[in-house]
This record gives sequence, structure tokens and C-alpha cells, in this order.
Amino acid sequence: MSRSMEFHFDSPWGLVVLVAVPLLLICLFAIERRRTRAAQSDNPFCEPQRVRNNLLAFLLVSILATIGGIFTTFWVLLVQSGDPFESPLFFVGLGLLGLVVLITTGSLWIKRRHRPVLLISSTNIISQVKEGRPSSIRFLAPLLRFVAIMLVVVALARPQVATTEADVFAEGMDIVLTIDVSTSMQAVDFAPVNSPRDRKSRIVGAKKVIGRFIQQRTEDRLGLVVFAADAFTQCPLTLDYSVIQNILGSVKTGVIQDGTAIGNAIMVSVNRLKESEAKSKVIILLTDGDDNASKVSPKQATEIAAQHDIKVFPILVGKGGLVPYPVGKDIFGQMQYRKVEIRTNPELLKTIAKESKGKFYRAVDEKALEEDFQDILDHMEKSRLMDPGKFTRNTEVFQLALLPALLAILLELALSWTRFRRFP
Repeated sequence: MSRSMEFHFDSPWGLVVLVAVPLLLICLFAIERRRTRAAQSDNPFCEPQRVRNNLLAFLLVSILATIGGIFTTFWVLLVQSGDPFESPLFFVGLGLLGLVVLITTGSLWIKRRHRPVLLISSTNIISQVKEGRPSSIRFLAPLLRFVAIMLVVVALARPQVATTEADVFAEGMDIVLTIDVSTSMQAVDFAPVNSPRDRKSRIVGAKKVIGRFIQQRTEDRLGLVVFAADAFTQCPLTLDYSVIQNILGSVKTGVIQDGTAIGNAIMVSVNRLKESEAKSKVIILLTDGDDNASKVSPKQATEIAAQHDIKVFPILVGKGGLVPYPVGKDIFGQMQYRKVEIRTNPELLKTIAKESKGKFYRAVDEKALEEDFQDILDHMEKSRLMDPGKFTRNTEVFQLALLPALLAILLELALSWTRFRRFP
């Protein structure tokens, strides 16, 4: 299967926030600078003039870069058409905004280095303190805070991974799985070979075997048809096995009006296959009863299948005759069974197989049914198939940014309250 993946942001507000965050940091920096100037006007331990000049220059450059970045990015987003990531101006704007973040971070670091943390009347006591070395990881806490903010910004932009599946070519065959879902499929005579005492209904056993059959396919297109008194397509021919597996899991008896319309089931399956260009077009018909509700006779439906070179492989599920059938639960909640006779017509299924150049099978347990499926595959000729179409599935991945942001915030708080606790 041909797949391609693409990462993109679905929310335009993410870019707005990306612009707003650096601008907010600049405003906070300007407010803090103004406040500290007033506090340090009479302080002999004030920042050196050189540091103040450098911070002022950084502030001016940050303002100019912010204005330029906002103007450039919004010009591309609002005026120019097409993908903004194809425009060089868009990357210039993002670069200017990224420069603002770097300058702001550097300015805060420089200011913190030259800000006095403790004011005392005499320096004599400091001369008696043994000289130490600053911690090499003292910038870890503010770095974690910055990383958390940027990760939240990324999450607000709704990052998505787009998986595109295009036309697929493979060597295989076209198979329509046609399953009887009449209430007789609830008979519990389909016990596993290794556990003959287990009570398993025919429909459950058949679905289990079909599920394993689908898992083993790699290049065969599969379709799914269910029938009782009427027949319906549950899944057209596809190479997306996960889809057909999900649909198979929801198949159950009692949903369609009760009955067994084998002729209708063959006709619906033929409609799924008649336009196929595969060399091998197969209908695997799983049923446990006799035709009693068809509007199109099974013989006529089989002739139409033969005309389109479609082979029908009927599989009679169950033992037939008197079989245990669930009739309800007792007062203790235990399922009760009684012997009922389910009418079968193996001769009809043999005729269908013969006229369509298929083969008749009879499965009384899971192992026999698996062997029947394998025997059908061994006699088929494969051809080059194409599953046309193209679709894109978008998967939200903002959680991948929120979780690290939460962890960064928690770690930053833990460090600020313990190892890097500041005084005063």
C-alpha cells in the first residue's frame, strides 16, 4: 500500500500565538527594566552603564524584529495565496520572530547576572566567605520554563500528521466473503478441535476463522456480503484489511429478517465482482441452511456468475440434523440449549459449485474451515490488481507537545522550590 505522511498545523491561531508570545516577553522585559531602574536609582550596587546600554540595544532590536516578523508573516498569510511555507518571506518572518525569542532570553540572562541579590551595609563579612563556583546547571530552571511555553504554543497550533494513501498495485485475486447471518447460525455445534466440549456458535466460529484469513492476506482484494432473508454489501472490494476487520467484528445474527436467500446473496456478490479485471474472481459462500427466501433462484444467480467467470465456493457450516440451539437463560443466568433440527441442502451447494467451476466444502469445526479456505487459495490464479482512489487521514498529535510541556513545568517548579531556591 502506497502511503505518504505530512506534518502540518491546522490552526492559524497557532501562528498568531507564536507571534504574541515573544511580544509579551518583550513587554514584560520592558516593564521589569522600568521597575528596577526606579529601585536602583539610589543603589550603589546598580548595574554597570555598559550593561544597561547593551540591554537597551537588545530591546530596540527585539522591537524592530517583532514588527518586521509580524508584518512579513501576516503579509504572506493574508495577502498571498497558496501554501505559506512555499514563500521565502514567510520563513524570513519566522526567522525574525525566532531572533526575538533568542534576544529576549539572552537579555534576561545578562540582567540576572548583574542584578544584586542581597544588599548589606558592609562587605567585610563577604570577604570571610570561601569562594565558590556557580552551578553548571543553574540555567536549567528558566530553560525548562521557556521550553514549556513553546510546547504549549505548538500544541495550540494543532499539529497534525496527514497520512495519504494513493492508488495501490498488488499481485492477488478478488474475493467476496458471503456470510449467512440467519438465526440458525446461532447453533452451537462448532466447537474447536482441541476443546470439543466448548460450546461455540457457528457464526462466532466462522467469524474467527475469517478474521485469521483476512490477517494472512497481503495482496488480495476482499469484500464482505451478509445475508439472511435478503443480502447486503457490508464492504466493497478493498485492500484496507483493517476496515474489513472492523466491519466483520460488528457482524451478528438477527439484524436482517430471518431466512436464507442464497440466490440473492450470490447476485449481490456478483455485482461486486463483475467489473473486476482480476484473473481470479471468487465468491466464498458460508451458509448452514437451505434456500427458502430468494427472489432470484440460486441456479439463475449461479449462471450469471459463470457468465462473468466468477467461481463460487460454497462451504456448508455445521453438522446438520439435530443440533444444540440456545433457547434462553434459566433463573441462575445460565444459557439453556435444546436439540433442534436445521434443514440443510448440500446437493444445492454442490450444484452451485459445479456450474460455477468452484468446489463444495463442508466444515464441522474451525480447523476444517481453515483448511477449506487454504484449499480455495491454492487453486486460484493471481493477477495484478489496482485499488484506485486517494484519501487523506489527519491524526491530531497535539498531545505529544502537551505532555512534555507538563513535565517541563513540573520539573521547573521542583527545581525552583528545592535545588535552585532563591534568597531573598
